[in-house]
Amino acid sequence: MAETRFIYNNLWRKGTMLDASSEDPQHPATDTQVDTKSMYYKALVKTSPCTVPNDLITPQVIDFVAILGHNFEPTDVTIKFQGATNSAFTTGIVTEELTYNATDIFEFFTAWPARQYVRVLLEKATDFTDYPQFANVICGKYFEPNIDYVRGYAPGREDPSEVELTDDMVLFAQEKPILKTWRLPYWSLDDASKDEVLALMEECGKHKAFVVVFDKALPNSDSHLVRIEEASSPEFQFFNIWNWNLVIKEVK
Repeated sequence: MAETRFIYNNLWRKGTMLDASSEDPQHPATDTQVDTKSMYYKALVKTSPCTVPNDLITPQVIDFVAILGHNFEPTDVTIKFQGATNSAFTTGIVTEELTYNATDIFEFFTAWPARQYVRVLLEKATDFTDYPQFANVICGKYFEPNIDYVRGYAPGREDPSEVELTDDMVLFAQEKPILKTWRLPYWSLDDASKDEVLALMEECGKHKAFVVVFDKALPNSDSHLVRIEEASSPEFQFFNIWNWNLVIKEVK
């Protein structure tokens, strides 16, 4: 059975941010739509609750959410992801209470009925200890290929540091963070998976980030925000059988 899941159509990124309960002007809610953890939303006050809503423009079915680069307290704070049929969040409420995980939260849940309005909601009986903040939010429907990657899979590391040697062979380097990379060969994809692969490539290209989950049973243990480094076109083998090679790199 396939294990890897992709979430590539990020509905949060495509939505229109609504008014948060409070917002540091240097760190607006719109920063949660940017594909980097270096930019983030930050509340202006420590008062509970903290709400950050988004209008998805049209009703959407969702079965996954990720909240990355957060500073949530490990105890006494309830972390919720909610959907509603109106922007006041008074009708058609659906709620997922998310399990705390340090820094990044990845969570699957039973697909909601389609909802147009979604929000991150943080609640505490007292004021928050620090100003709540979080970076990327990713929500949408996951895609699981009919078969997992096969022999030839290669986890790796890439060093994007800039290195220069002087005439005397003295090395100077502009050090940058090491990035994780993965080479994922998929053999014997069926037609439905091939169509999803093409949709992923069209939606994200090489410039948009998406989430890959390597352990669907424990998504917080091995999930990553990534970009396509290199991807072959799905290659037809015979009836309903396609091969595809994907190289991805993590996003900081």
